[in-house]
Amino acid sequence: MMNRFVILLLVLFALVPPVTVCAESADQAYRKARESYYALQNSARKQMYREQWQKVFDRFQAVYERFPDTRRGGDALYMCGKTMAGLYNISRIEPDAERAVALFEDMARVYPASNLADDALLQAGELLEEALHDKTRAYRVYQRLVEILPRGDMHGKAKQRLQALAQYAPPSPPVAETPVIAEPEVAKGSDLATATESAARDDSLLSAIRFWSNPGYTRVVLDVTNEAHFSTHYLAADSNRQNPARLYIDIEGVGLDAALQEITRVDDGLLQQIRTGRPRPNTVRVVFDLESLGDYKVFPLNDPWRIVIDIAGDQAPVLKRDEVQITALPKTDQDAIARVLNQTPEAPPLLHLPKTPVVPALRRIVIDAGHGGKDPGAVGPSGVLEKDVTLKLAKALASELTRVIGCEVILTRSDDVYLPLEERTAIANKVGADLFVSLHANANRSRKAYGIETYYLNFSKNDKAAAVAARENGTTLQQVSDLELILFDLMANAKINESSRLAAAIQKSLVEGISRKYSNVRNLGVRQGPFYVLLGATMPSVLVETAFISHPREEKRLTSSAYQKSAARAIASAIKEYAISNNMIASR
Repeated sequence: MMNRFVILLLVLFALVPPVTVCAESADQAYRKARESYYALQNSARKQMYREQWQKVFDRFQAVYERFPDTRRGGDALYMCGKTMAGLYNISRIEPDAERAVALFEDMARVYPASNLADDALLQAGELLEEALHDKTRAYRVYQRLVEILPRGDMHGKAKQRLQALAQYAPPSPPVAETPVIAEPEVAKGSDLATATESAARDDSLLSAIRFWSNPGYTRVVLDVTNEAHFSTHYLAADSNRQNPARLYIDIEGVGLDAALQEITRVDDGLLQQIRTGRPRPNTVRVVFDLESLGDYKVFPLNDPWRIVIDIAGDQAPVLKRDEVQITALPKTDQDAIARVLNQTPEAPPLLHLPKTPVVPALRRIVIDAGHGGKDPGAVGPSGVLEKDVTLKLAKALASELTRVIGCEVILTRSDDVYLPLEERTAIANKVGADLFVSLHANANRSRKAYGIETYYLNFSKNDKAAAVAARENGTTLQQVSDLELILFDLMANAKINESSRLAAAIQKSLVEGISRKYSNVRNLGVRQGPFYVLLGATMPSVLVETAFISHPREEKRLTSSAYQKSAARAIASAIKEYAISNNMIASR
């Protein structure tokens, strides 16, 4: 009887196809990988770390490699592409988009019978078209979808894109795996470089190029009248053709102000010059000829829309020019930043690094009054504006610093003018400031929130810090996550440790100083946050939230000259103690 039972079991196992067991394991592995993907999608914080995306990618890749002959193998390869495309949406790094395109194309080639093959090709085409701005390659991918997957549910969308991109149709049938080749640079005076502005949208224009040169770091801002797609490229130096290393940015669908067609000389040890041209109709290219490059970062800012380029050298350059360059901007009497820059000393200190070591000294502090002009900042219950409060605080602090330390104090603004956030840090870098302090008044939807807190530049550690950064940046929480990716690459150049110590000193002194004269003072501590106004500062820098303007009691205090003087005295005392402890000034 037992023998018959054993034989029966053997027969049953023999009748079960091996692929069934394999497919069941593939389903389980795929389900776990998909769960990790959805967990990542539901966590804005995890999305800002590349390693989190890589973990999800590795799980899908493992499913594909273990079960390539199952349906889940194709699904997993498709999700590899989708994960990499999601990473690109956060990082905005072109190689991520290129990798996603390759994965999607591989998936359609290896699994042409999968119901996701047409989805893969459509997403590959969209990435090529919108992220990589390679419309010819996009056309070929859409064409491949239409030709080999006529029954796919993405067939109609692909045909629509083919019609829209008809002008980019290749003259001959597409070849397999066309490599990406960098666009040749535009020679000045060529037909494309002198194309008429009618090729671009009438309401979108590259209107200005501004730059600030500093030791080891240069910031360039491209002002564009409307939001536009752009891509960043780097070309290594070509000794054979005697070409320097070049960084260039292509901005789609914009015109070019006539004043910007001339070459802008920089010669600051990092940048030789800035050139503009048209590599193709409806695209403006801005080329940066480099002398030295350690790292660079390119990111957009809103309201108004502009592109910020931070270039760090591999060694400290000797500056040949230290004045800010502004071209194609409004007349001086209408330009707030020009008026601010005119307040800098007639004979500022040399911005090059000395050849011999010198004793550290606190020579110059830049105080930034948050908001201003068309940007009122937070508004209190009785209508008090943050921009007015911060200006009074800044003037009080400047006076107190001059009295207790005796160093030079420069205000980013001395009246009610609007300054974009990136220009405030650039002013501090330009004048060679040793410290940068940005003053603000906090706000919260709850009228019950109150207290004092001080921030320094770093990744936000909690949702409240991210919310404060979003409000001060004038962005959304999602954009804060994008900024934190930028910070990830800039951390090595930021003075994080010095800034944290300065923030701690100011927070302690401010809470203690205010508590001596006022009751109900809450210490909210020192926090880290991704603030645009601190981004790129080459000196220790902090952002001080002096009180909650949204709280009725603290709003009233902020408008009091006595409170302003108390706050200024406490901050100045903290800066003095910080300077003494860091041997920036002598103890006396």
